[in-house]
Amino acid sequence: MQQQLISLNSDLNQLFVEGYDLVVNGGYLLVHHIPYVTLSKQINYGTLVCVLTYASPSKISPPVDHTLYFVGETPCNSDGVPLNSIINNSQQQQLTVEILVNHYFSSRPLSGNYANYFEKIRTYAEILSIHAKFFDNSVTTKPNKKK
Repeated sequence: MQQQLISLNSDLNQLFVEGYDLVVNGGYLLVHHIPYVTLSKQINYGTLVCVLTYASPSKISPPVDHTLYFVGETPCNSDGVPLNSIINNSQQQQLTVEILVNHYFSSRPLSGNYANYFEKIRTYAEILSIHAKFFDNSVTTKPNKKK
């Protein structure tokens, strides 16, 4: 069902085709292997967790808001300063039996909301990974990208 849901929804499929490491877990989209910088200025990898809104069992609706969750340590800029511009809070939250998140992010686009999940995930992945690329330009948000 997960692969079918991805293939039937163009924005999820675009994430998959571009090489993002996706998992659909019920009402959540998890995007693994997102590089970021820690407080100690080390590169680590976290997971973006986005609420999915369903129009039907096999179709998703556009994102209802501009926020998402993150699994990982406190993400920082290349100086080791927390990314307070996107961190709304840093309280652990158990979303499901299987999903424990560490942070809640908010980065509202100028339009007010993201048009689709591809745009939303790509934006947050770039916000985090740009700082990791300062230390290692070879890090990628797309570990499954075909060469």
